Amino acid sequence: MTEEQEIAKQLPQESISETSLNDSSIPRSETQPTNMEVHHHPHVEKKNFKEYFLEFLMIFLAVTMGFFAETIRENISEDAKAKELAKSLYKEIYADSIAVQQKIEYRMSKESASVYFINYVKDSNLTSLSEEFFPSFAMALINTSTMLFEPEDGILSQLKNSGALRYFKSIGLQEQIGKLGVSIANVRNRNEKEYSFVEMYIRPFSLRHFDFNWYNAFTLQGKLSIVEALRHPDVHVPVKGLISNLDQFKRKEAENIASYYLLLMRTTRLTIYSEYIKSNRGLLEALRKEYNVEKE
Repeated sequence: MTEEQEIAKQLPQESISETSLNDSSIPRSETQPTNMEVHHHPHVEKKNFKEYFLEFLMIFLAVTMGFFAETIRENISEDAKAKELAKSLYKEIYADSIAVQQKIEYRMSKESASVYFINYVKDSNLTSLSEEFFPSFAMALINTSTMLFEPEDGILSQLKNSGALRYFKSIGLQEQIGKLGVSIANVRNRNEKEYSFVEMYIRPFSLRHFDFNWYNAFTLQGKLSIVEALRHPDVHVPVKGLISNLDQFKRKEAENIASYYLLLMRTTRLTIYSEYIKSNRGLLEALRKEYNVEKE
């Protein structure tokens, strides 16, 4: 027996078994071939230029139609808003068109009273006064604030400040709104000028020389305004009017104060108020034409 055979006989049986197990742990896949599935990719036909163009055209038309639909919806909404704003604006300036005419009527009565007062103080008797003297004095120089026309511009200011004027697409309508805004500013500036003259000259003069006891009696202790009292000639005045501080009464001063105030009033009526009436009428006509609105 050879030497190698002797060594083999002496090896433990566990080593031989472990070697056999190791040999059996080799995967079968490495030792035996298996059947493999083959996946084939589907064949896709390439699109030609016409098909690509049609797809692009359909997408483009869909987007475009959506854009037009949204634009139409916004236009309808803006038109509805413009209609409502036009109605509100029309109502506001129509009311002012009536108010300014009433103020002009009152101012003309005031101008007539001023003319009488001016002519009287020139050379008439100042101790034995006529029955018309103090009514004219009161109408011309005492009752000053009620003759001022104060235009309303709440809706107009809201339109300007909120940017809602953009709803009015008509250029002509926007121009008329601008003209009315200028006229309103001119009226307020003129009112301020008249008010300043009253405070600086007329009120001090009236405080020195007007008979307020007569005024209280003439207006039935405040139950009537001076205008209402003048419209009731049957009102009995138990107090005879007297010029206060007669020794300080200067005819020329009284004439000049009343004459300049008369000039202010006439200029306001003939220029500033007339300009406002023209602008007011122009905007009313534009609103009627554009939105077919009328007074309610």
